[in-house]
Amino acid sequence: MKKVVVIGAGIAGLITARMLADYYEEVCVIERDEFPSEPNNRQGVPQSFHPHRVQPRGGLIMEHYFPGYNEELIALGAISSHEEKLVVTNKYGTLVNKEDPSSFKIASSSRALMEWVLRKRIQEISHISFLTNTEVTGLLVSEDKRSITGIYTKERRGEKCEKQFPADMVIDASGRSSKLIRWLEQIGLSVPEPEVLKVSLGYSTRYYKIKSSIPNEFVMSDSDPEQGIRAGIFTRIEDDIAGLILFNAGGEEYPSTQPEEFQEQLKHLFASDKIVKLMERLEPVQGPRGYRISESIRQHFELMEDWPSGLLVLGDAFCSFDPIHGQGITVAAIEAETIGKSLEAQRLHPDPQFERNVLLRMQQAIDPAWWLSSVADLRWRGVEHGGPYELKGVDFAQKYINLFTKKAMKKADQEKDNHLFFMQFLMNALILPPSEYFKADVLDMILNDNGSEEEMELRATLRVQDPELYQQKLDEVIPLFQLDYDEEIKKLLETLQPAMS
Repeated sequence: MKKVVVIGAGIAGLITARMLADYYEEVCVIERDEFPSEPNNRQGVPQSFHPHRVQPRGGLIMEHYFPGYNEELIALGAISSHEEKLVVTNKYGTLVNKEDPSSFKIASSSRALMEWVLRKRIQEISHISFLTNTEVTGLLVSEDKRSITGIYTKERRGEKCEKQFPADMVIDASGRSSKLIRWLEQIGLSVPEPEVLKVSLGYSTRYYKIKSSIPNEFVMSDSDPEQGIRAGIFTRIEDDIAGLILFNAGGEEYPSTQPEEFQEQLKHLFASDKIVKLMERLEPVQGPRGYRISESIRQHFELMEDWPSGLLVLGDAFCSFDPIHGQGITVAAIEAETIGKSLEAQRLHPDPQFERNVLLRMQQAIDPAWWLSSVADLRWRGVEHGGPYELKGVDFAQKYINLFTKKAMKKADQEKDNHLFFMQFLMNALILPPSEYFKADVLDMILNDNGSEEEMELRATLRVQDPELYQQKLDEVIPLFQLDYDEEIKKLLETLQPAMS
């Protein structure tokens, strides 16, 4: 195959461009911004100010396309997960884990540094080029409107010339600012109604200079939506800088961007004592900065029977997530990997419905991430799920997760046994299939909590007394996820099974 265009040079676009280099003779990445000469935030990435961390599954995919990128980040000052102590605090207690549960090294860094490292790698590949300060204004389409044959572009500076840019494939990785729906409608195509999570979320981040030695800890203070307690995350980033994030959803009293109010709000976290003590050894770099999102949107382009050939989409332009769950980069990596596997199969067995079937496979791949983040966000008053699509098993899953979390914290605190927490971590990290978490023997094990409030709530929703019927009930309530795990993930799961048993 000859020429492909990637719209957007964010992390999703960079991963995609690297993957496409294995299949196309020429890859061109179109970007609205000019690239900074050093690791700095770009105007076109409004969330870049806030900390980013790749989940282990995303890290494995990125390590495949960018071998040694984690080590490069660490060499530039990023923090290795192998050197961190994980501290999780919620209403059930505090868990401390000194070992990285994934057995895979993940670097904690700024978005700017991660993007810079990946972009430098790609710039070394001779058949990948970048066209910056350029805006995509529409799609070139064949006479029969069945194929996309390129894009229209416009310079953002200078003479602002408009041009046509032919290509054999166009992939939109431009994120939440994507104009793809407008472009499809301009060529006469009708787009299905999206699935929408009206989340009204907000988070604020403040950075601090580390003045003296502090424990190398990643502190996660869980939220409790019923009590209106927001989440807080403390993490070290590169160059002796630490970041503190406050988060809540539902649109009620977002975390403040005023220093005094921000400082007061962190005192109401579950892990407030620990975080306040850390703050005493830090020096603020600047005031808190906020980020607000009204909706998370999942497009369903795979339902379009007239979806044109020569066009694909991924990342936030395909499905956007609540950033607090840390799934965005990993999901984009999974989507890019899915496209790569499909291109490999296309070489051997050409599929006339290639693009539409790729969109369907990507939907199946991201289904667990969308469901899990939606289940979590719907705990907040004011968050609603909309669109003509069912979100199955939310109430049951919330009660199941509550009881499981309580059980996991109790075992960790009283028995120094972290294997239940480990299981939950791996599912949220998109490594462990939800079917291994929501299953009969696990349900039978957690339904032994001496008549606690959480157990009574789950039993009332379960409506089944006989353990022999638990799996049948779970199969009815929990969605059936059609996951495609590659051999590397399967091998990793095999190595982790002893820790989860």
